[in-house]
Amino acid sequence: MFGQKRGVMILDKKYLIMMWELSVAKFRLRDQGTFLGFIWTLLHPLIYFLVLYGLFRNWMGRHIDNFPLYLIIGIVQWNFFVSATSNSITAIMSAGSYIKNIKFPREILVLSSVLTVLFSHFLELLILIVFWILVGERIGWMVLGLFPVLLLNIYLVTAVSFILATVGVYFLDIGRIWGILANVGLFLTPIFYSMNLLAPDKRRIILLNPMTHIIQASRDILIDNKLPELKGLFYVFAVASVLLFLGYKFFKRNEGYFAERVM
Repeated sequence: MFGQKRGVMILDKKYLIMMWELSVAKFRLRDQGTFLGFIWTLLHPLIYFLVLYGLFRNWMGRHIDNFPLYLIIGIVQWNFFVSATSNSITAIMSAGSYIKNIKFPREILVLSSVLTVLFSHFLELLILIVFWILVGERIGWMVLGLFPVLLLNIYLVTAVSFILATVGVYFLDIGRIWGILANVGLFLTPIFYSMNLLAPDKRRIILLNPMTHIIQASRDILIDNKLPELKGLFYVFAVASVLLFLGYKFFKRNEGYFAERVM
């Protein structure tokens, strides 16, 4: 993932501890460490679910088996991708005191921003389990298949985050632009609709979206109780690997200028 020297530095115990402490601190600053913050973490995807379910249950819901679980899976996975990548945009700019006064691998800032949202994502995954039980599904060994899918989603998020964190140093409006792109991406991802309802040409476009395969793999595991198609997951891995190579190279090329740009 990283160059050999940098990779060894990040794996150093003191840097791992630093990354963990930064992540926990950011988690608390986002009010996730309080009782109300915990409740909000659960309410956010639930409110999203209630709105989309109310709008589409009599339309899309008629064509999709187990529509409630189908919908919440898409919401939870998409929410993690958008929240984690959006959080990474300010990973460098919000760490001015660290960058100017402490020598450490700057990658830690990006990785800790992803880890911060991952804490919340684990709480959201609890919602999936609750929904799974409420619809009468049994928890079996197949649920373990969610872990490699989660790792793949983290891999994709990390790749995109390196790009966004670097761009965020120079272009402050990237947060708003990314928010608009995320809203567009919501409709280019089969969260509340089925791929089977799309024309072949539109289906090919949606399949270019890596999150389509991550969400579909999660549904294969939780709804259909089967292993996901490896072709789609390999596609996500390939796309994420290319983005990570380019994003990390972009990050390293510009990290020498971070101290000049941060406050």
